[in-house]
Amino acid sequence: MDTIIATMTSIFSTLPDGYLPKWFLFTSALGIFNTIQNLMTDKLTKRVYANKPNEVTPLSSRFFATWTWSVSMIRIYVAFHLQHRFMYQLGIWTYVIALTHYLGELFVFRTCKLNGPFMSPMSVAVTSLVWMISQQEYYVKYD
Repeated sequence: MDTIIATMTSIFSTLPDGYLPKWFLFTSALGIFNTIQNLMTDKLTKRVYANKPNEVTPLSSRFFATWTWSVSMIRIYVAFHLQHRFMYQLGIWTYVIALTHYLGELFVFRTCKLNGPFMSPMSVAVTSLVWMISQQEYYVKYD
């Protein structure tokens, strides 16, 4: 157990200073949970797309799981490399794409409604984007 704690401490000591890198790791952990959930059941996903839950299928849930897992892995890398402009921008794009998806589902396809399960990922995307845009000069050191 001591070896695991020492290894984790060593890994986390390489994170850039501040709360944003930790936020990236937190949202990655949420994404990994969501990935597992989507692979096991589509019940929670049907709550996000509550206006048309019949359009959520096992296939769409697995596809969403794959997408979410991919984004979570990208965000883990971003958390450790925020000082590089291209990584910072890649992190921004993960939230832009998520926000675009959810806004499209709400306003264009009308599969979502303003409930808790929908507002949660929307809040994460908006908060993350505002935070990242406002802190870019602080974190980015290398072009």
